[in-house]
Amino acid sequence: LRSFRLLRVFKLAKSWPTLNLLISIMGRTVGALGNLTFVLCIIIFIFAVMGMQLFGKNYIDNMDRFPDGELPRWNFTDFMHSFMIVFRVLCGEWIESMWDCMHVGDVSCIPFFLATVVIGNFVVLNLFLALLLSNFGSSSL
Repeated sequence: LRSFRLLRVFKLAKSWPTLNLLISIMGRTVGALGNLTFVLCIIIFIFAVMGMQLFGKNYIDNMDRFPDGELPRWNFTDFMHSFMIVFRVLCGEWIESMWDCMHVGDVSCIPFFLATVVIGNFVVLNLFLALLLSNFGSSSL
């Protein structure tokens, strides 16, 4: 029941016009964020399948290059791990995964990881920020 006390903020929004405006702007942004989230999932899917096709076999063939002869946690051997590694790259934790990929393969991992960072972080993140800023800019505070 105590957690429902947080909903008092929305009650406060009725009497505070600026907060009411901010909440309405965020509500209008949710629909467009759904489309952007769909685009982001497609980009992650494309890079996950590319990584799995380009580097997945290298991890299986060169397992002996890792300590204890087992795969690292972040690898491109199957779709789930590939999807998670691309998501990790988009979160900014890409250098360790790239070193592991280079450990089993060669320097061909570098263009893949750089393309993932550039397209994922710089393009999609800027689209997200532009969407938020355009919605905030369309209504005056």
